[in-house]
Amino acid sequence: MIRGFDPDYAAIDSSYCRFGGEALVKLLQFLESQMEGVEKSEDIEYVHKMRVASRRIRAVIPLFSECFPKKRYKRWLNEIKKITRFLGAARDLDVQILFVKEYLKRLQPNEPMPGMEALLERHASERIKLQSRVSNEIQELKNSRVLEQIASYCKRIKEATSSPFNLYSVREKAFWQISSKLDEFIAMEEYVHKENEILKHHEMRIKAKWLRYTLEVFAPLYQGELSDDIGIVKNFQDTLGELHDCDVWVRSIPGVINEIQKEPVSSPENERTMSEGNIDLLKFLEYIEQKRKSYYQQFVSLWDENKSKDSFEELRNKASAGFMAGEYRTKSELANPYVKIGLISDIHANLNALEAVIKDAENRGITVFLNAGDIIGFGAFPNEVIQALYSKNTLSVKGNFDLEVLAKNKWGKSSKKFAIEYTRKALTKSYQTYLRALPLKLEIEIAQKKFLLIHGTPDSIDEHLYHDTPDERFQEIAKKAASDIIVFGHSHEQFTKKMGDTLFINPGSVGRPGDGNPQAAYAAINVNPLSVELIRVNYDVETAADSLRRRGAPESYSQMLLRGLSLESIAAEDKAREQDMEKNCAEINSSTQSISQKYGMDIKHSEQVRKLSLELFDTLQHLHKLGKRERCWLECAAILHDIGLANGTKAHQKNTLKLILNDTQLPFTSVERQIIANIARYHRKGCPKNKDYSFKSLNSELKAKVGALAGILRLADGLDFSHQSNVEKVEAHVAFEYVTIEGFVRLNPVLEESAVNKKKDMFEQSFNKKVMLAWKQIQPLQQQTSQQPELTQQSTPAPDGNVPPPQEATSKPQQTSSS
Repeated sequence: MIRGFDPDYAAIDSSYCRFGGEALVKLLQFLESQMEGVEKSEDIEYVHKMRVASRRIRAVIPLFSECFPKKRYKRWLNEIKKITRFLGAARDLDVQILFVKEYLKRLQPNEPMPGMEALLERHASERIKLQSRVSNEIQELKNSRVLEQIASYCKRIKEATSSPFNLYSVREKAFWQISSKLDEFIAMEEYVHKENEILKHHEMRIKAKWLRYTLEVFAPLYQGELSDDIGIVKNFQDTLGELHDCDVWVRSIPGVINEIQKEPVSSPENERTMSEGNIDLLKFLEYIEQKRKSYYQQFVSLWDENKSKDSFEELRNKASAGFMAGEYRTKSELANPYVKIGLISDIHANLNALEAVIKDAENRGITVFLNAGDIIGFGAFPNEVIQALYSKNTLSVKGNFDLEVLAKNKWGKSSKKFAIEYTRKALTKSYQTYLRALPLKLEIEIAQKKFLLIHGTPDSIDEHLYHDTPDERFQEIAKKAASDIIVFGHSHEQFTKKMGDTLFINPGSVGRPGDGNPQAAYAAINVNPLSVELIRVNYDVETAADSLRRRGAPESYSQMLLRGLSLESIAAEDKAREQDMEKNCAEINSSTQSISQKYGMDIKHSEQVRKLSLELFDTLQHLHKLGKRERCWLECAAILHDIGLANGTKAHQKNTLKLILNDTQLPFTSVERQIIANIARYHRKGCPKNKDYSFKSLNSELKAKVGALAGILRLADGLDFSHQSNVEKVEAHVAFEYVTIEGFVRLNPVLEESAVNKKKDMFEQSFNKKVMLAWKQIQPLQQQTSQQPELTQQSTPAPDGNVPPPQEATSKPQQTSSS
């Protein structure tokens, strides 16, 4: 721990920062030693060495970002980037000049080469001009004293560190850094055998460079074990560098030829020289293109050779050697007889729940965590959860779902298929290595008590233990385990059970509770004297559920978290309800209306929109050909469409979506909930887009139905824009490419007409028909005794650029009897 020398400095890994500080000081000293040579410009190697040193520093500083205050870290990193940039232009010209000179040596002494000589002269002239800028930048760098500031801070880290150097701690963090850079490099594999992916090959060169620099900075920790691997990565970097240099020439030579052709011709001799210059530049271009092909073949061969030898995974294994994930770091704490321990299990990639548990546990004085497995699966954040666990020194064992993800078996149409496939795709190689390194069980001694940490039972990782499991089974396990305390998970049921001298503790599930309580579960244990507390913690379950939706998970996964039930329970409920929309729609809508009232919405408007939506649905039956189930969806969406106003008027349609998805009282299946939420969400503003994550996850058939029903709802909502129920009833008539919406109104429908014209777009897109409006005014009751109703109708199309504009009668509807 580093104490008392920086007010905005948090607790850090002092050994890791000390190691990084010492590495940076050496690099900074070397960089400074090259500055005088760069200024004198007598040897191009000074520019090369200083540039490489600046690149190494740029690579190293982010590796140890946790060791620096944020503001200074950003400023220092930007200053180092400036060094790399201004040296880069100079170094590129030096390399190109040297390359041209070497090429000219290959030519015959009498071979004409005016174009190449002109090219060399241009580059040399540019380099001379650039030197003054380089000198100025060097002087600015000296004046800024940024190198001194970084070096001084790194030395202070070492001086402020009093604890012994922990090699294992540094090796663990080295592994994660190396593995991360290796993943980034390997992720470019799809472009290896694509010769024309020039930009991707350049990007791959950069990835190889950062991997090499990372290996080099941590190499002293491995006592020469990484030398061969550094050589392999350097070969990739060099080969891809040559490839990139060729690409630069291939892009630039045609431009040079064009410039030569634009120069004025003063004589026939000059014209002949220009023509010869073009020829030798074209020969040079041909030579470069051949070189590029050769370098590309070298690169592909190098890649294929190392893939066949499994060199990349061998490198990862070497980097991971020397530490047991977190175990060494907790030994001193576990030796404390008064240590307070947090017991966790079945996190299932639920980062929101884990963070809430860790915060609550640390507030209670817990410093050590034991984790009984199933770290990943079903949640949205597998990598982040593993990161959080190892950063908290957690001792973990594997769970059955962790093994399933690593096993690569196929799952067919199981409800768990998405969880498996998403996790396998999302989980990086680094964290796969972490999981594989975890044991299936862990036996430790704390305050003279033997602990067994396991996921299921000693006999099977898949065996469930519940509070009502027969005592005989607990007795068998206790006898076999010969432990004082057995910590296990898997059943997601939080309980303790004393069986003879053995205490069984299931802390419950952090990320997937199954008892109907969505709170995260864990346990706290004091060993001396022995006491156990079973704890439930609130967390932002709606954000966790929304994170799953954003990753394309079935809505049942989100409902699983929101309701604190197993996925199997959600699926069983959905199956039991799947016929309700057709058989019990009235009951469902009654329940929906009752629930909607808690949001303080305009009940009169909601009822009017529901009524008009159903009238439009019924009179358009022959057009949409939808059935009772879809009619019930529309009715529910109409009832709920404005509940988002409870959270404010801004984008209230999006709030409506969230409320419908997250209100567990609504009597819908998971899929119906998603459909109804989307219909209600699109009652205003934009039409559905595939970037809208909740809409995107629907299949094409349901997307079409949502579009059609939302189109009808938008029209109905527009027809009550005034919230005054001005439209008594509505009918729809289809003729050719038009749908005429006929509204029977009491007052002049100016607001309604304007609103419908704005909101008709989704209906027109869904049905490929143009919407026209027609109004009939209902005669007041006192006038019905004095005159017969006029049945004459003035019909006007909604203005859309393709039909005539509304006539005057639109704003002054014909009076008609309400009979």
